[in-house]
Amino acid sequence: MGKDDTNINPVFEYVRFGSISYHRGYLTKDQIQQALAEQLEDNVSGRPHRLLGTILRERGWLSEEQEKSILDEMGVG
Repeated sequence: MGKDDTNINPVFEYVRFGSISYHRGYLTKDQIQQALAEQLEDNVSGRPHRLLGTILRERGWLSEEQEKSILDEMGVG
């Protein structure tokens, strides 16, 4: 049987995105934690939701090419 990704918790995808970027050497754990905290603050404050990759690019910590490569590996790019 094929893998059904429709029931994967969105939080898992963020963890996976951060894990891939960390293991590739693109980011530090601290950078990922800061971006996740910023994302949470946006959500709690009622600001529009931003994807983790978007926050990381806006901070200049991740290039567009790196983000695309991670998303491709995750199968969502």
